Amino acid sequence: MKPLVIGLGVLAAILIVSQLVMGLLILQGNASMRVAHQHSGYLTVAVNLLYIATSLTLVARRSGPRGS
Repeated sequence: MKPLVIGLGVLAAILIVSQLVMGLLILQGNASMRVAHQHSGYLTVAVNLLYIATSLTLVARRSGPRGS
């Protein structure tokens, strides 16, 4: 499970940086990237939500009842 979380985290970081770069390109006048920016934005949200869910699941499994 840990390699999955690490992989999702790396992918999420790459997608966030690509969103930033595409946004800057659009602001500089490259309007043809709008559709790519929108679709990769959807992918970024989906990957980040999956990353958050798997991370919380991993944390919940590790922090079981103490004292046993």
